[in-house]
Amino acid sequence: MPAMLRKILIVSIVGAVAACAALPQAQLQPATTAAAPIEATKSTYIDKSLNLDSLIVGGQIQAIDVEALKGAGVTRVINLRTPEEMQTLGFDEGAALNAGGLSYRQLPLGGPDFPYSPELLDAFAAEMAAADGKIVLHCASGGRAGMVYAAWLVKYQGKTPQQAMRSLESLGGWPLPMEKLLARPLVVDFAQP
Repeated sequence: MPAMLRKILIVSIVGAVAACAALPQAQLQPATTAAAPIEATKSTYIDKSLNLDSLIVGGQIQAIDVEALKGAGVTRVINLRTPEEMQTLGFDEGAALNAGGLSYRQLPLGGPDFPYSPELLDAFAAEMAAADGKIVLHCASGGRAGMVYAAWLVKYQGKTPQQAMRSLESLGGWPLPMEKLLARPLVVDFAQP
């Protein structure tokens, strides 16, 4: 290595070390294993969900949401999460809802043990038909619940697939990611037999 290049390299390294030494020292704090829980004082579930006349479609509810749902006229909650998902929740959703005077039904959907099926859609339709107030249909984030709602719109309300999918806009289900990526709208319809 030429002498001049060696001197430049040494000066650069010394300068970098000096610059690092001049920076304020970070205050080291012990690592925590979990973030402290945020104490919620008011439910925002209804505002963050697709809120319709007889149905609210959204993600996971929390214990704090029970009174707000009851106040909004909800009488029944349908949970699409699987039993395995519910084990990680940290509270017994069914017990919390029942204690709050709301009925609860779990229609698990997800993975190979609980696939999308016409039977699941029919079970949801039966719940809608038996409703004596507003229903909450939820999963973890609203994606599965949105798809069940859209399929119900097509099969039981006579909507086209395109109309049903467009109803999911506030849940992030429309426009589809492919439409956003291509900057072109897609048409959703049944295939010709």
